[in-house]
Amino acid sequence: MVKPRERRPRSGWRATAYTLTGGRWNPGLSAKERYVRDREARIATQLRGRHVTAFFCLKGGISKTSTTAATSIALADLRPDPVFALDANPDAGDLAERLVGSKLAGISRLARDVDKVTSLDELSRYTVTAGRLSVLPGEPNPTLGNSLSSQDFENIMRVVQRYYSFVQIDCGTGVTHPLMAGILQFADTVVIPAAWSITGAKRAAESIEWLEENGFEDLARTCIVVLTAKDIVSKSVDKDAVTQHLWKAGDLIVVPADPHVADGALLEWDQLRSQTREAYLDIASAITARFGRHHR
Repeated sequence: MVKPRERRPRSGWRATAYTLTGGRWNPGLSAKERYVRDREARIATQLRGRHVTAFFCLKGGISKTSTTAATSIALADLRPDPVFALDANPDAGDLAERLVGSKLAGISRLARDVDKVTSLDELSRYTVTAGRLSVLPGEPNPTLGNSLSSQDFENIMRVVQRYYSFVQIDCGTGVTHPLMAGILQFADTVVIPAAWSITGAKRAAESIEWLEENGFEDLARTCIVVLTAKDIVSKSVDKDAVTQHLWKAGDLIVVPADPHVADGALLEWDQLRSQTREAYLDIASAITARFGRHHR
């Protein structure tokens, strides 16, 4: 029986008016701020149970690790529960290098010692932190990375999920590698990063088709395709044709060209362009919108 109160604006002339009048006049939120606040609420949605996101594509060099890193930061910054990022790329994965600036080993060491890990403190000996995000580094030695099995991954996830309900996985490109079978059995959502190009769009579409043809129809139907723009390519590509080619995607999100992403060095949220941050926040929101849609 009480009218809902307008939320207090945080930016622009509306926030100024609210402050100058001591709150006596609340002009409410602009459409843009309402969208931002609603998206923040979606990203912070309570997770009941567990959720695993796999960042996966049949092609390398299409900003997969950058997408995993930036989206994981966006999630960790806005969620009340801890977020865990895991580098499961057997081919010298560099997720930790993008997030903390150092090439580190973690997954192979944890696979070797997994039976000895009985507490969060012991698990933290194999992880690093990037702000509020916990990260299990990959294996910089490709020989050791290629020796990891589906059972190794299952053992690692059994330990990680004792302490973390929300896990983001940076996958390799080899769908026949034993790790992939284990990863996709755990995955609730698949994010398919792709380049804003003809080749990138084709590889993304082929990734969806591969999921459909290999028993992961629900993951294919709900997948999130992320197109990262490249200045040189995007000027000569028919963007409508590219997006039409990806009509099967559950969501299609474009990340604009950003030199900080293209550099391939340490990824710092504050150094991204505002439009780029907006795109990664949209990806984070799309992932949390899939909570509860378990395919297993």
